[in-house]
Amino acid sequence: MDLIEDIRTQAGLVGKDVIGYRRHLHMHPETGFDTQETERFVKQILEGERIEILPSSVGVIGKISAGTGKKGGYIALRADMDALPLEEANDVPYRSRAEGKMHACGHDGHTAMLLGAATVLQRNREKLSRDVLLIFQPAEEGPKLGGARIMLKDLESMGLVPEIRAMAALHLTTEHPAGTVAVRYGSSMASTDEFDIGITGLGGHGGSPHKAIDALSLAARFVTEMESFMSRRIDPLDSAVFAIGVLKAGTAANIIPERATLSGTLRCQREETRGFILSGAEKHLQAICSWSGAAYTMDVRRGLPVLVNDDEKVEQAERIAAEIVGADKVIRLKYPSMGAEDFAYFSEKIPAVFTWIGARNEEKGFVHMMHNPRFDFDEDALAVGTEMLCRIAVKME
Repeated sequence: MDLIEDIRTQAGLVGKDVIGYRRHLHMHPETGFDTQETERFVKQILEGERIEILPSSVGVIGKISAGTGKKGGYIALRADMDALPLEEANDVPYRSRAEGKMHACGHDGHTAMLLGAATVLQRNREKLSRDVLLIFQPAEEGPKLGGARIMLKDLESMGLVPEIRAMAALHLTTEHPAGTVAVRYGSSMASTDEFDIGITGLGGHGGSPHKAIDALSLAARFVTEMESFMSRRIDPLDSAVFAIGVLKAGTAANIIPERATLSGTLRCQREETRGFILSGAEKHLQAICSWSGAAYTMDVRRGLPVLVNDDEKVEQAERIAAEIVGADKVIRLKYPSMGAEDFAYFSEKIPAVFTWIGARNEEKGFVHMMHNPRFDFDEDALAVGTEMLCRIAVKME
């Protein structure tokens, strides 16, 4: 029996364990960087399989050493393992036991799939052609900038990044049916920036507007100017969102506000567009305040970069997915998501692929979207993801 057949058989055999791992993790969710119990659980499974644990500042990094005929270099597999600050609304035996915390984005499944794949790969390590790195990452959901950035630095400090030939991450989703795999070439997830703007004018009486500098009026002008900028200066085929979520000004109906504050977000699919919009926003703000005599501040909190998939690795992942679920069940996504993922930090430095594993099943009631208190998924999808990770480790170049 060849290695691929061994993997398919053994991935099936560990299927019940993977479901068990997922349910344990679902019942014991941890958020942000506070994933110590989850990390202990992961290490316990890896050490039970005699998988080497490498030093890391956060999370867990495992290493599976290939046999004597290895080609050199690494294939890296990443799973995020943090939950969300959300009270679960599902009534299931494996319901969250942590008040105000829930795995509502499938990270429990991601960790379980990688643990299952680690077991299969370790048991076939002599047949592997490359060493495999297992990256179990906290804080994908935040705090800001997340855990990938820190774990990437750990890999860099060990000199491993130049040696990683390919890196892959899978994400369960109820947007696509169980038994399908969705791939996206090029940009896949958006960058995320947030900004705070303050406009200071001159307060005055509502009956004498000519003696005041109306900060509220200037803030409103900025909003409409940016709407025009986004519709006329940005290619309509270049996905970008500039949204103001907060505008505060004024204390009474007959007082012209001296101070206005705005807060918003920017999401883009191209780094060039990201820089162009931020620059354009400040130029508009400067011009509006300059002619009116107002002053302004603009504080931009740069967030995650654009997640750009390596086309060669996507092509390889697409072929692997077709071998598992059939070519007719592989979905090529036409459009990127305006959601964000800190796997983007890895994809900036390493040829990487981020792939979606369908987990929707309307008959079983698994229809709620991610970040919903009723989110859950068809656990049959775990078998697809486990085998996918194994085959990526074996076949991706």
